[in-house]
Amino acid sequence: MLHMSILPFHGQFRRILMNLRFVVIDEAHSYKGAFGCHTALILRRLRRLCSHVYGSDPSFVFCTATSANPREHAMELAKLQTLELIQNDGSPSSQKFFILWNPPLCLRTVGVLLVSCPIMEVSCLFAEMVQHGLRCIAFCKTRKLCELVLCYTREILQETAPHLVDCICAYRAGYIAEDRRRIESDFFGGKLCGIAATNALELGIDVGHIDVTLHLGFPGSIASLWQQVGRSGRREKPSLAVYVAFEGPLDQYFMKFPQKLFRSPIECCHVDAQNQQVLEQHLACAALEHPLNLLYDEKYFGSSLSKAITSLQNRGYLASDPSRDSSARIWSYIGHEKVPSHAVSIRAIETEKYKVIDKQRNEILEEIEESKAFFQVYEGAVYMNQGKTYLVKDLDISSKIALCQVADLKYYTKTRDYTDIHVISGDIAYPARVSENKFPKTTAQTHNCKVTTTWFGFRRIWRGSNQVFDTVELSLPTYSYESQAVWIRVPQSIKTAVEIQKISFRAGLHAASHALLNVVPLYVICNSSDLAPECANPHDTRYFPERILLYDQHPGGTGFSAQVQPFFTELLACALELLTSCCCSGDTGCPNCIQSLACHEYNEVLHKDAAIIIIKGVLDAEKLYFEGLPNSSKAS
Repeated sequence: MLHMSILPFHGQFRRILMNLRFVVIDEAHSYKGAFGCHTALILRRLRRLCSHVYGSDPSFVFCTATSANPREHAMELAKLQTLELIQNDGSPSSQKFFILWNPPLCLRTVGVLLVSCPIMEVSCLFAEMVQHGLRCIAFCKTRKLCELVLCYTREILQETAPHLVDCICAYRAGYIAEDRRRIESDFFGGKLCGIAATNALELGIDVGHIDVTLHLGFPGSIASLWQQVGRSGRREKPSLAVYVAFEGPLDQYFMKFPQKLFRSPIECCHVDAQNQQVLEQHLACAALEHPLNLLYDEKYFGSSLSKAITSLQNRGYLASDPSRDSSARIWSYIGHEKVPSHAVSIRAIETEKYKVIDKQRNEILEEIEESKAFFQVYEGAVYMNQGKTYLVKDLDISSKIALCQVADLKYYTKTRDYTDIHVISGDIAYPARVSENKFPKTTAQTHNCKVTTTWFGFRRIWRGSNQVFDTVELSLPTYSYESQAVWIRVPQSIKTAVEIQKISFRAGLHAASHALLNVVPLYVICNSSDLAPECANPHDTRYFPERILLYDQHPGGTGFSAQVQPFFTELLACALELLTSCCCSGDTGCPNCIQSLACHEYNEVLHKDAAIIIIKGVLDAEKLYFEGLPNSSKAS
């Protein structure tokens, strides 16, 4: 509302803005990553407008129940100098039963299909809850899992309670706004009794009393899990939460050591308001609202203001009077969009999106960010929406439209692609800063990088057995964007030690990166889509850099790499513990340690023993490096 209506048309809200005393922001922990970056800049635009035009200076009230650093996070969100923290918890609550459910590592039959146990277990539990008249939300980590759970649950209900098939649906990002509002209304009104949802339904929206929450896998942070669990039992009635584990490292870690889940502190929230791409989008909006001035506006938008203004001026969005002195010069908006904020989505960093259209009904099903589009839609792709299976018939790259039609298919598709990470700022490691002596020093560093993805084909895979039965070539344009990466160099001596044992160094680096990514959520609140490892392609024989690297998966970066850097060494130590404590074989590893559901390379180039040698070697090298520094350097 602020972004689309109040700020661009602030003259119509003059009385409110002149008399504005309080801005209250609920669920403050939800403003993180890309969304948090946008929110921080919108609040800066609000404060700037109140000060420059209306002479008001509102106080901010932030509310959150799941953040370890609420004060620091809130101050960064609104760029405040002071903030008082109140920590007393008086929220109403009733008895909650919490079940940890660890399915066997096997496949189960659903009709003629074989489905992996965790997905099937959640689907069976979901169907069971609905049949007992319990209002239920089944939380899933990804859009695809959300659609699969809905599909399998409906198949179960078709056999056991056909009258309830239409009483459940999916709710996730990507659906058009009208569909989301309709689902919320139907759930609140009792027309629906169950929803398979991503974290889009984690907070904020009141859908009435919920009896049960199901959780398919660890959602990415302890804070997020408790937020999801908190959706049930809000009317002071007993409620149930069932956490169904995947085979992944953190899920199995919590199943073995439940005290780590229930007694671990909530993680810190993080927001980066200096993403250049997002900053420029909001500066264009701010210039329309009131002309920009370096002298007065740097306090709101930071030291990158001058660079961003120059970029916008070169691209034809801003203009100034060159005869004025630089300190008095103002920049006004001259862009082609009448209201620039209407072209800026605050839920994503990107503005370019592909529309997925049902060819038969001529209806928009979803809008997908450009960087993610080719992973989901291309000619021959199987696309899912609300439990229905579609076949993509045509992809128009110039108009960014994918046409699809409903199809009864027993297979799914997955792209074959590789991603190159080019670190822009040098390759010599240097000691990182120490964060209040909390974390050990490290030679890991954060740099800008260029991420380039190339798609060269896709596979058709049977839904039941997960067997690949066909491989198809693709011709799609590459996609590149600027981002940030955190990485550490692996010494040549470690590479030699791995190769002496006649095992793959590339596979070891790949496995080490997976293991590192697997333990990041123990320290940082982030979604699975926020960070990615550098993965080795099995069909690519080019030089693979001698480093362990993670990068921000959003254009411009969202600051997660920089947040990980100071305690990179501690993360490596945790990753080593994860690998050495797993009793699987020493080559390919298992989902409990080095395999990852998010790996675009199908976990094909992995070697657990090589990863252990590499991480041990890097930790030893770090120790030797800092022990050899003069005392003055250590103190700094």
